[in-house]
Amino acid sequence: MRSFRLLSLLVTATLLPACPIGLFGDDDGAEGSDDDDGDAAGGFISATDGTTVWPGDDGGWEGGDQPTTTGIEMTGADNDPEAGCPCAAGTELVYVLSDVGSLWSFDPKSGSFSFIADIDCGGMTETYSMGVSRKGRAWIQYWNGDLYTVDLNDASDPVKCLDPGFTPGDPLFPQFGMAFVANSMQDPCDKLYAHSGIAPDLQGPDVGALGVIDPQTLELSTIASIDYGWGELTGTGTGRLFAFQGSSPALLTEYDKLTGEVLDVLPLPGLQSDSAFAFAWWGGDFYLFTSHGDFVTNSEVWHLDYDDSDGGGQALTLMTEAPIRIVGAGVSTCAPPEPM
Repeated sequence: MRSFRLLSLLVTATLLPACPIGLFGDDDGAEGSDDDDGDAAGGFISATDGTTVWPGDDGGWEGGDQPTTTGIEMTGADNDPEAGCPCAAGTELVYVLSDVGSLWSFDPKSGSFSFIADIDCGGMTETYSMGVSRKGRAWIQYWNGDLYTVDLNDASDPVKCLDPGFTPGDPLFPQFGMAFVANSMQDPCDKLYAHSGIAPDLQGPDVGALGVIDPQTLELSTIASIDYGWGELTGTGTGRLFAFQGSSPALLTEYDKLTGEVLDVLPLPGLQSDSAFAFAWWGGDFYLFTSHGDFVTNSEVWHLDYDDSDGGGQALTLMTEAPIRIVGAGVSTCAPPEPM
């Protein structure tokens, strides 16, 4: 059942002075999502009909041309589930991706960030979004729409990208926010889900879509049409799927991951999703990373006490400022599902 909880959210922090907001922000001259944002300077031009055009010499693609993967090792999906889908090391925190291609961890308990490594994806810098699997791999999308993986436990710096063999180009998913979600409470194995990343202001009946990527073939299939053409996803180890989407206000939406049915909607007054943005579920709550349109503005970190474990209602509070501008956040389904 679709429900709108318009009055249950308490905003308990005063917004920081806002920078002027453009159409949307940029990841080192390009963020999607989102995880994430973009701008004309990065080569992204959107129209109200949802079309997307990439000028020819910025590393993007146009029409039916596919992005190249020259110089990056082909590895195959490398995502076949092991028996019981155990948790690898480096899967217990929230992991974030900067607009210049660096990986960091975020500890929700302390509110602290730790640098992991820069990533080396053949010189590309226009990061868009990220998800993290139970195997400890960060799945990273660039503005050209392609996906690459890096091992969070690789001690080298920079960490080399590997190419799992994803084929971009779906008009509903030119880019996409993404997250791994467990199959169910009984089945911890996960799949990578996608939310259309067409244009920040694209809202209306069936303008966007939810999709899922087959773990072995990496084929992206559509689950259902949705009313937002721009959004980020996060998932849980119990099989729940959430989206950070919309504007004026932004919304937290829970979807049925099998059908795309809207299960719940919670407005997020004061937050914006038209610039660099990402979010993650951890310990029963949400951690949201938002930035204004200024290309050099670091992200703010917001905490939503979704389960009211602190006893103050579903309070939204400003925690801290990140040391980077965040375009993607990934939390594996190994992260704690309940308050810690």
